[in-house]
Amino acid sequence: MSVQPNQFTLKGNHVTFAFLPGNAGRRAAVTYTDPSGTKQFAGSAVRVENVAIGTLVTVSLELTIDTGGVEFSVLLPNIQLANASSHQAFTTDGIRTAFKGPNSIPHTVSETYEFIHMTGTAESVAVPQGAAAKSA
Repeated sequence: MSVQPNQFTLKGNHVTFAFLPGNAGRRAAVTYTDPSGTKQFAGSAVRVENVAIGTLVTVSLELTIDTGGVEFSVLLPNIQLANASSHQAFTTDGIRTAFKGPNSIPHTVSETYEFIHMTGTAESVAVPQGAAAKSA
């Protein structure tokens, strides 16, 4: 019987991205770390989209009303684990998207992308009840 992973940990180019999908009453959670520090996201701050080639997970690292911001996304492949004690290594890309707001100058290209090659591990771990549901 295969098992869905409930923890993904990815690293690449000085970025660490840890994702706990929401399930069984828990909200999705992300911990993002880069040289500037660590940021934690939960609930609606973690945008999860199932697409044909996997699952796209996105968080907003910086956001302003008028000048834009920065988002970070990872594309997670569809992974099934052999059993609850197994793990699966994989590679993917993280995408740091800088976007301009209505008051940004110049008004040329509105988004720029930085692709970060990442290596990751998908696994099934015991998550304490309420661990990913505390903060938003």
